[in-house]
Amino acid sequence: MILVVDDDSTVRATIAQALTELGYAVRQAPDGPTAIELVREKAPSLIILDYMMPGMDGTEVAREIAAIDPELPIIFSTGHAALRALRGAAGEDVRILEKPFTLDELDELLRERLAERRRARSA
Repeated sequence: MILVVDDDSTVRATIAQALTELGYAVRQAPDGPTAIELVREKAPSLIILDYMMPGMDGTEVAREIAAIDPELPIIFSTGHAALRALRGAAGEDVRILEKPFTLDELDELLRERLAERRRARSA
């Protein structure tokens, strides 16, 4: 199950629809606090997390989630304007899906991150 966190309902629904088309089960959260609660209830396999959100930004949400499950893969999604700020806040190794993105880009990054998690669990 993939958790999509984005304050823009249209963007969130579009990403969720794309994930469904790729064969993933999806849950959605409109903000950081809701996402954190959903992770506590049932941890997803991966989170797609918007960086620019009111209240808690994506890096704040990611820190809270890492305290719950430090191995949970997170892919940040952001527009070009926030890319530099995100890299500064989350580090150079952060995985980013830059908006707008294609279905192929989404699928490739998801497969990569999920494979990394499987390898880490089997090591």
